[in-house]
This record gives sequence, C-alpha cells and structure tokens, in this order.
Amino acid sequence: MAKHDYDEVISINITPLIDILFILLLFFILTSTFDLESEKAIDITLPETESEQVVETPEIFRITVDGQSRIFLDSNEITPQQLLSFAERKKKGSGEFITVISADEKASHGVVMKVLDALRLSGITNINIQVR
Repeated sequence: MAKHDYDEVISINITPLIDILFILLLFFILTSTFDLESEKAIDITLPETESEQVVETPEIFRITVDGQSRIFLDSNEITPQQLLSFAERKKKGSGEFITVISADEKASHGVVMKVLDALRLSGITNINIQVR
C-alpha cells in the first residue's frame, strides 16, 4: 500500500468576497438619504416661482407658517407675541444670521403679515420668504 504525503494547504481566497463587500457598502452609501432638517416634520406646500435665491449662511432663523395658519419656530408652535420676544433676543444675542419665513400657500395672509410685523418690530429687516 502506498502512502501519500500531501503538503497542500487548503486556503480560501477572500479577494472576491472583499470586492463584493465594497460594492455593497458603496451601494448603501450612495442610495441612503439623510434628512437633517427638523422643519420637514411640519407639512407645508411652498408656492412656486420662476426665480430662486439660494440662501447660504451658517445660521438661519426660520419661522414656519403651516396650512392652518399656525406659527412654528424650531418645530414648536408659538404666538406672534412670543415670536416678537424670540426675535428681539435673537437680534441682540446673535451675530450674523438670515431670517427665513416658510409659509404654506394656504396660510392666511394676515398671519404671515403678523409674522413680518413682529420681525420688523424686533429690528430684523433682512427677511427672506422661502419658495419652491
């Protein structure tokens, strides 16, 4: 009977496995979305315009008016009087910021004017209105 000495080492080539893992990782990175804005929680429909202005600044003071004409600041419902006091504190405390009003197209014009009036009374004059 012949005795066979096999010195072959059995190994698994993991290069194709690593390639597949990188492809899967790349797929998940490219197809995932990140919703970083807390304002998306308030359901509003913005009016459309032909022109648009891109607002780029490190700090945005955003006021939202929804379809039921409720006023929100940082996803918290507030009154025009509260908005006035918040805006006065913002004007005194912060350096440079841009004020943006996001109002639903079904929001009452009177409520949007109350928001504008409160901002102007607080001394804020650079006010932007967001459109789609």
